[in-house]
Amino acid sequence: MKNRDSFFPQLCRICFCCLAIWLGSMSVVFGQGVTGNDDPAFGEEQDIGLVSDPLEPINRAFYHFNDKLYFWAVKPVSQGYAYLIAEDVRMCVRSFLKNLLAPVRIVNNLLQGKVANSGVETARFVINSTLGIAGLADPAKNEFGLSPKDEDLGQTLGVYGVGEGIYICWPFFGPSNVRDTIGLAGDFFLSPVSYLAMSDAGAGVAVEAGREVNNTSLTLGDYEDFKESAIDPYVSLRDAYRQYRQKKIRDVAVGSDSVYISSSDRIEKIYVQNMPVPVSSELDSAPVLVDDFFVQVGTSVDAEQVLAMRQKLLAMDTEAVVKVYDRGDYKFYALQVPVGKKFEIAKQEEQRLCAAGFSEARVVQ
Repeated sequence: MKNRDSFFPQLCRICFCCLAIWLGSMSVVFGQGVTGNDDPAFGEEQDIGLVSDPLEPINRAFYHFNDKLYFWAVKPVSQGYAYLIAEDVRMCVRSFLKNLLAPVRIVNNLLQGKVANSGVETARFVINSTLGIAGLADPAKNEFGLSPKDEDLGQTLGVYGVGEGIYICWPFFGPSNVRDTIGLAGDFFLSPVSYLAMSDAGAGVAVEAGREVNNTSLTLGDYEDFKESAIDPYVSLRDAYRQYRQKKIRDVAVGSDSVYISSSDRIEKIYVQNMPVPVSSELDSAPVLVDDFFVQVGTSVDAEQVLAMRQKLLAMDTEAVVKVYDRGDYKFYALQVPVGKKFEIAKQEEQRLCAAGFSEARVVQ
């Protein structure tokens, strides 16, 4: 009882601090004279490619702390763990821990009005907890075709128009923002691991540390490659996090996952040569692109409008890709410019297209 009694006051203090930071970011942004066309602190999200980062000196200090922590502790431990434990076992551990977080996904899908997705997550939890031996395997996906519907409270708040607030790089936890920090605090109460931490703080910390080491062991080298390709790793990580979260939120806001023309398990993109209706058998024979980054310059349900934007890009000697979303009753099109495999080059192209009049331009993967 002592651990439980001391845990809740600490959690309340954390939540209060998060709320104070959120409100503080509102005063910072409003104090700069935000107009109707600016990126609001907490109103409906408008992507203009900028990140509110008034805490940059502190955030950079925490970024360097996390960077050293990774190279001095997390990576060596993960390498040793990977040497001792077979990859199949580590993947089972990851699946088990992910299955424990099913309540987070079930509730947030429901909060977003995704009743069917909430049902899918519920079915996945039941199947994987039984046939999958407590989640060690994923028969829900492999045998029944039920793919996970990953949602969290930060995404839910974003879907309802809550702005991201200021950027925050937390020690140990890494990149975030005020909205996602509040969301993380809310999801805390839906996670079974949290209740383990309430009853035994040491066990809760051990589980979280074990999950971090296990996940890192399965992605060794990714952070190193990212850092090597970045001019300023802090800025690149900050921008990549924001782009990633916006993509997650917008995928939720428009409905089901995007539908790509693909082969095998790799997502591929296509050129659209003629497009009054950019959904036809011609798409299957179109040449394939393998770029990692794209600059999305506009979206529309009107094929003619997308075609007009594409013609404008062609006049600038810039080729474009049409990404097709299937919404059942209608098609939704996103126009993207392939820019290769370097994030920094993609950001330069984003700025160039914004200056050319494509105000919605933003980097996507």
